[in-house]
Amino acid sequence: MSFESEVLLARLRPRASKLILPTVFLMLASFIASLLTDRFDLPWQNYVLYGSCAALAIFGFLFPIIRYLTTWTDITNSRVVARSGLFGQNFRETSLADVTAVETKPAGTVVLRLFDDSIFELVGLPKPKLVAQEIGRLVERRRGNS
Repeated sequence: MSFESEVLLARLRPRASKLILPTVFLMLASFIASLLTDRFDLPWQNYVLYGSCAALAIFGFLFPIIRYLTTWTDITNSRVVARSGLFGQNFRETSLADVTAVETKPAGTVVLRLFDDSIFELVGLPKPKLVAQEIGRLVERRRGNS
């Protein structure tokens, strides 16, 4: 029986290309606000303009950025932990000792097959083939130590 401590090997975030669309929404909101400011005669029309630009910036930029920053996958020497959601409320983990196979799907998803015939999918990671290869090496090393 080994009492080795758990070591964080990698913390992986989703691809940064997921930040392109939120940036476009922020640019669109600022462009519309700067283009149409003081073009209306009535004050309520400016309020509607500012409110709609603020809503576009909040729902199109701020929420996706928070979701991106609170999503990551931790790979340690004994388990894989995936956290996602707007404030990280989706939490999944599996032990490397429970993994039977590691593979990638064509869409770039890393699939971990477990002993109880369940599937643990890691979606949106950068370089999914390399991640699957390294997790496979960890699983083989884990089996060799046990």
